[in-house]
Amino acid sequence: MLGSKIKWSIGLILVILLIVATNFIDRNNFQRIQDSVYSIYEDRLIAKNFIFDIQIKIHEKEMLLAQQKDSILASERTASQKTILGLVEGLSNTGLTREEKRVLSNLSEEVNSLFNIETTYHNALNKNSVSKRFKAQIKNISNTLSQLSDIQISEGKRQMQVGKKAMESIELLTQLEVWIMIFLGVLVQFIILYNPKKKVED
Repeated sequence: MLGSKIKWSIGLILVILLIVATNFIDRNNFQRIQDSVYSIYEDRLIAKNFIFDIQIKIHEKEMLLAQQKDSILASERTASQKTILGLVEGLSNTGLTREEKRVLSNLSEEVNSLFNIETTYHNALNKNSVSKRFKAQIKNISNTLSQLSDIQISEGKRQMQVGKKAMESIELLTQLEVWIMIFLGVLVQFIILYNPKKKVED
């Protein structure tokens, strides 16, 4: 009777250990997938939206400058600058890679330089020379925004690969779990049913 209980206990422990081990691995893989999806949304799509909005505001300045609508450019300057600074700050609060932080630092400096040039432009009597600097700085910012946009795409692809690998691990583990369960089922049956014959003393 005692031996039978021990056998059942061993079988039950093996099953519990399998369940705990597979659950731990599954949770780890699902966490990787969740982190990947979260990163794609929070750190890529939202960041991409910030970059797009900054591009729009910079392009608005470029169009007004090209059309020589200085009065509109001047009247909207304060609000426009405040909006751009808010977008840059919002972008800085997303999950940035080391490369993104470096490029964003350049963008912040370029934006501040643009605002200084814009102030000089509105106060200048001869706007032609300042206008060239204005346009050149806008082009620099556009190039920097393009760099940030490219990084979003490459990082988004990397996160997709992380999620894909986690899914592949889950699929492989699921197949292994089936075989392990079959093996343990046979092993537990063997442990429970195994009843070696006692040696008979001569």
